[in-house]
Amino acid sequence: MEESSSSSSATMLKLTAFNDSIWKPRIEDILYCKDLYEPFQLLGQKPEVKSNDAWSTLNRKIVGQIRQWVDQSVFHHVAQETDGYKLWTKLSSMYERKTAQNKASII
Repeated sequence: MEESSSSSSATMLKLTAFNDSIWKPRIEDILYCKDLYEPFQLLGQKPEVKSNDAWSTLNRKIVGQIRQWVDQSVFHHVAQETDGYKLWTKLSSMYERKTAQNKASII
């Protein structure tokens, strides 16, 4: 399994203001392959059957995976986030609106 992890990270690129359309599906693939998708499927809502500790640990794993593939120019926007779904929606909102003002604020 280690080999697969190394090969996926060798082709992964860091998120910048200009490559979000390529980065997003690639990071989604990584998260699904590592079984880190539950908060996205549940829109951030913790299932009753999962303990608070388990949910918190899952979210930190997601945050860790995503943030290692975020460029330094973007990192400060998400450095304090500990919830995977909130981090994902924050990054999406930063890049889905392609207005000139949004691009300027990112740069």
